[in-house]
Amino acid sequence: MANFQGLKTINLEETKDPYRNLWRNVLIVGIEDLFKKKEIQYKFKNKKYCVEEMWLHHEDFDLVCEYSQLSPKIVKDKIIKALKVMEKKYVKKNNLSEMQGKWFYKTNELNRRSDGSYTPMSAV
Repeated sequence: MANFQGLKTINLEETKDPYRNLWRNVLIVGIEDLFKKKEIQYKFKNKKYCVEEMWLHHEDFDLVCEYSQLSPKIVKDKIIKALKVMEKKYVKKNNLSEMQGKWFYKTNELNRRSDGSYTPMSAV
């Protein structure tokens, strides 16, 4: 197996291990559940800390990664990176009004007629 800076890479002489594959599938299902829950939270602007997210910091996560023959730190880093990308997708980049074509004056009322003191030409 080739190693680069402590990271594992593909072993060409690796045999099939059904137990390792089982634990990798457990890990995959847990990560998919986390992504589904966080996508819903980002979509509806819910900032709560979900149960699936707590699993990342639990000793069971490290144990499942160990059984899967994966490094827990690398897996966590990749999950967090993917969550940040997902969060950027759902966060609005500007705080402008969603109502297009409406002119807002200094009052709370919509489309109020100008009282003459606030016009584009008043500064001239």
